[in-house]
Amino acid sequence: MVIKNYDGQINECIELWNKSVESGEVVFKPLDKDSFNYLFLKERNYTVINFVGEEDGKVIAFGSANFGSDPSKPTVAYITYIGVLKEYRGQGKAKEMLAALEAKLQELKPELEKIELVFYNPCQLSWFIPGKAPHDHAGTPGVDMDSDAYKFFGKMGYEQYSIQNTYYLELKDYKYPDAIVERLEKLKESDIEVCYFDKDRHHGFPEFFDNIKNEGWRRAVLSRLDEDIVISAHNGMVTGYTGPLAVSPTGRGTFCGIGVHTEYRKHGIGKALFAALCKGLSEKGATFMSLFTGDTNPARYIYEGAGFKICRSFATMRKTLNK
Repeated sequence: MVIKNYDGQINECIELWNKSVESGEVVFKPLDKDSFNYLFLKERNYTVINFVGEEDGKVIAFGSANFGSDPSKPTVAYITYIGVLKEYRGQGKAKEMLAALEAKLQELKPELEKIELVFYNPCQLSWFIPGKAPHDHAGTPGVDMDSDAYKFFGKMGYEQYSIQNTYYLELKDYKYPDAIVERLEKLKESDIEVCYFDKDRHHGFPEFFDNIKNEGWRRAVLSRLDEDIVISAHNGMVTGYTGPLAVSPTGRGTFCGIGVHTEYRKHGIGKALFAALCKGLSEKGATFMSLFTGDTNPARYIYEGAGFKICRSFATMRKTLNK
């Protein structure tokens, strides 16, 4: 196989990609020219490497990797995709493509120390929830553990360092589980209400973010206080939040985070907030929700308490380079 820089072989690369989608080998969404251009060719604030593998003038493989300009990750690069036509597999073609991508990354970024397959990859590949298309998820948090890619990267020296579970729930006509109804009543007895934020009734959002120490959430929320944000409030003071509520064009309910004040934890507030989020998104027209979290993250109990089930598991994987 001859490995070359991508040079306009868009139809061949899309065909290669879509064949693996149609066969069920991968969970990715199929691509057309617009989506291929957006993912792999659009100019961005990170450097993309796209290679094709040819044999007898035919494109039989495609691979993509990148590294960004994030000053907090100066020594990290990412593998996005490696695909080989089915009839050419078992001949070491994927190994050749991976080696070529790794070599180019190290050539362009001599300080490189790690190559990762992880959710921090700025090029995010959308995928369908298995058996639930057109319900989709906007990005992959690692390598699909049910795919051949998981075994391949393991053999190529990539070590697994966490498992990210994707949780899914249909939201049509969502109703509170009985345990949540009971929890909301108990919270009321302690003068804690779960409701939408109302600037005329509630206060303390800046102090809340001081407490939970998450500046990303602070920026995302305080700039959007005119949108629907679910909160818990004790006598008007914000003690927890989730949201803002938003619905994607595909009907997926989305939010930017969920947090509870440190002095109000272990009372089921997180579960109540998340269930209220699901109900609010359903009322806004969301037909489903999908999200991922680490298999050791206690937040999983919040999602499971709202009725979510694991639909797919992904491994975050890393290769440490010998300097």
